[in-house]
Amino acid sequence: MLWEPEDVVRVLDPSEQRFVRHATFTGRSVTVLGELDAVALGAAFAALQQAFPILVCRIVEDAEENGILLRPGHIEAVGAWVSFGDPDSVRIPTESMDPGAQLAYLDVVLAEEDRARITLFVHHGIADAAHCVELFARLWGYYTDHVETGAIAAGPREYPVSLESLLARRGIERGPLSGLEPVTRSLVVADAVGVVEPSPPASPALARPARIHLDEIETARVLERARSQAVSVNALVTAAVLRAFAAVYGVTKLGCVYPVDMRRRLDPPVAAEAGTNLSGLAAFATELPTDDLVDLARRIGTGLHDDLRAGVIEQSVLHFPDFFGSDRIHSIAGHVALTNTGAVPTFRVPVGLVIDDYEIVYLSAHPRPSTGASAAATFLVYTYLGRLTIARLGGGISAAGLLPAVVAELSEGSVEETAATA
Repeated sequence: MLWEPEDVVRVLDPSEQRFVRHATFTGRSVTVLGELDAVALGAAFAALQQAFPILVCRIVEDAEENGILLRPGHIEAVGAWVSFGDPDSVRIPTESMDPGAQLAYLDVVLAEEDRARITLFVHHGIADAAHCVELFARLWGYYTDHVETGAIAAGPREYPVSLESLLARRGIERGPLSGLEPVTRSLVVADAVGVVEPSPPASPALARPARIHLDEIETARVLERARSQAVSVNALVTAAVLRAFAAVYGVTKLGCVYPVDMRRRLDPPVAAEAGTNLSGLAAFATELPTDDLVDLARRIGTGLHDDLRAGVIEQSVLHFPDFFGSDRIHSIAGHVALTNTGAVPTFRVPVGLVIDDYEIVYLSAHPRPSTGASAAATFLVYTYLGRLTIARLGGGISAAGLLPAVVAELSEGSVEETAATA
């Protein structure tokens, strides 16, 4: 045993465990213009670690590869990494990112002409999109406080908990339906890998999604189209993604899976930083192209509304052991995955500093063969500074055509595609 019983916080729950095998870190990366005080940013990261002690916890695995969350003990926290380099690229840090040491890292790359890139990596097992954005906002708030006043006030908070734990507190038990039935497939047919045997980890791998941006006018048109047709932006974009994928690959039957943040839907609601991965999964299947974009969006929205009202969305996590891990009995492989993180807040920064770009990246610290479903393509959607961004990971041999096809479904006009390696 590599730890003492008193060091153990808890064994991670299935909603958290599925990110342990690859040591998946989710990253929020920005470029900044203006004079950046690297010392103050290091102090802000230290304050973040103090305020959110789970960031300096660590995850170890037992013989069955279950992730166990441990307190940091007497291990000294790793501070911000500061170096000089190319701020236009998102790099794999040269220093070790080990979840067995701590669960968040800050990489700062400085360049001449007052440009820099700052990337906060947080282990996905302890933080989802809402949690990561909250942490990133706190980091910039602490930085601004330090620059403006020379001091940071940050008291420690409780460890965040899993969605399974919050459901149990509310008396919600596993029911007969997972909500993933529309996209569930036979494990034998859909996932030929089957049960994955223990294997040594590979070298770290960075996934930087390709992105396409709508300008502010085009974004406003999409928002107005959704409003005028009485559909949500999420449903409209999801419909565009499905229609684009079907058109590019010539398929007629397609399934989609997307996370639904349960924080505001639980009673009482839960703060962003109080939970780890507080999203249930919604599933939708359709035959295309039977609907136009708005009709398809309406069906997606109606399906989500019905599942939320029936309490099916939160049931998905209670069925995760059936879909993820070595004991899984079902598969949702081959689906289109879509994560819409909504509007990214304007981060508080000192006068003279501008955050001019924002993107989401992923880093697997020690990737191993998967014990879960593989998506045909993964799309990320968010709005920053009034511009809708759609990003893509994977997608097969015709992947380059997917993002332009999505934008063509949503709106007309010129777009800008960011050159990035998926």
